[in-house]
Amino acid sequence: MAKLSYKAISLLYLPLALSWTLMLMEAPLINAFLARGAEAELSLAAYGVAFSIILVVEAPILMMLELSLALSKNLSAFRAIRRFYVMIGLGVTALGVAVSYTPLCEILLCRLMNIPPAIAAMAVPTLRILTWWSLPIGWRRIHQGILIRDGRTRVISIATGVRLLVLCATMLIGQSLNLLPGAPLGALAMLIVVTVEALLIHWAAQSSIRQRLPAEPSKSEVLTFRYLWLFYLPLAITTIMRQGIRPLISAGIAAAPMAELSLAAWPVAFSLTSMFWGPTMGLRQVTIALTEDRVAWQRVSRFVLTVGLILSGSLVVLSFTPLLGVVLSQLFGLSEQLARLAAPAARIMVLLPLGFSLHALFTGLLVKQARTSTVRTAKALNLVVVGLTLFVGLRYGGLWGSVLGAAALTVGALMEAAWLYWRSQPAAKTLVGSTGGGTTV
Repeated sequence: MAKLSYKAISLLYLPLALSWTLMLMEAPLINAFLARGAEAELSLAAYGVAFSIILVVEAPILMMLELSLALSKNLSAFRAIRRFYVMIGLGVTALGVAVSYTPLCEILLCRLMNIPPAIAAMAVPTLRILTWWSLPIGWRRIHQGILIRDGRTRVISIATGVRLLVLCATMLIGQSLNLLPGAPLGALAMLIVVTVEALLIHWAAQSSIRQRLPAEPSKSEVLTFRYLWLFYLPLAITTIMRQGIRPLISAGIAAAPMAELSLAAWPVAFSLTSMFWGPTMGLRQVTIALTEDRVAWQRVSRFVLTVGLILSGSLVVLSFTPLLGVVLSQLFGLSEQLARLAAPAARIMVLLPLGFSLHALFTGLLVKQARTSTVRTAKALNLVVVGLTLFVGLRYGGLWGSVLGAAALTVGALMEAAWLYWRSQPAAKTLVGSTGGGTTV
């Protein structure tokens, strides 16, 4: 069997990278629409706050893609994963309802996060709409795992392209008809597009389920609920902590100088840089799918490092040239005052694409070898470092909120990358003596 080639890695990865890039273009697009609508600064800040909270609520379902990719080796296993997901998805939705439709919402926004009252008032209906998007997101992810196992990543990028077109159409129609205020309209558009994409991915995956998954597992491949829970729980905790970083940063920004303007500028800076680190998210799935032996690991590692360097280099070019001012003022439609707050935040985050590439590589290897508790510990370290950076910055730094948020996010991500590298070395060494027969795609 032929050895894994860089061309094969690229063919699997590039559609995933395109899908993540298109998906992460949603935030800049919504921000651009909101920046041109009524009460622009209020809408930008409210949407950013609500979105950061709902990402924490939905966090337990985000690793369903990795679970499906790693364990859907036969039809019985996939069905077990699907039943497992339905339980998790319903639980996450119930949690979202409890957070957004009860007095907990006001306590969270006004007392714990210290969000200014006007922003909190618009964030509440925005959060209530976003509560319902968790179920279609998880359903899409378990079926995406089947498509990646089958090498059909192009279908995933096409579905995401459709999702982006529907988003633009929904925002245009909603604003022209003045259906909802800015931030709630953005939330409604997101709910619609994730549902459309989930339906497309479900339909596309049916042929792979029928043709590629063996009907009956061997006794060693039977997935019990206990095994799924023990495998998945550390991953769910990891994503909860990862998603908790954004509201933690939002709370830190709210306590920093120029809080209201920084809360409006921060989502723009974050969404701009996410367009460069977003494609690294597909590298984790590539690592899980292709790392079978020593040669494959070496080639995947080189590929991932190259991608990270290219993406960080591209962000450096954008952030430290006059292009940044053009993008912030013309593309995002920011005022001069907001652009002054967003620009230094974007420059601080130029190392994030490289850091997240290393996250993807080492996390993929650890998930492949079912060492998911190590991934959880790394994310806990990240969260602690972010919290400490915010604390020190607020106490001694006197930095603008957007700059402090960018510094905290970057330092935490780099510390997590260093920890994952150190802790993944035993897993990498188990591949050193394995040459296998190679892998083809």
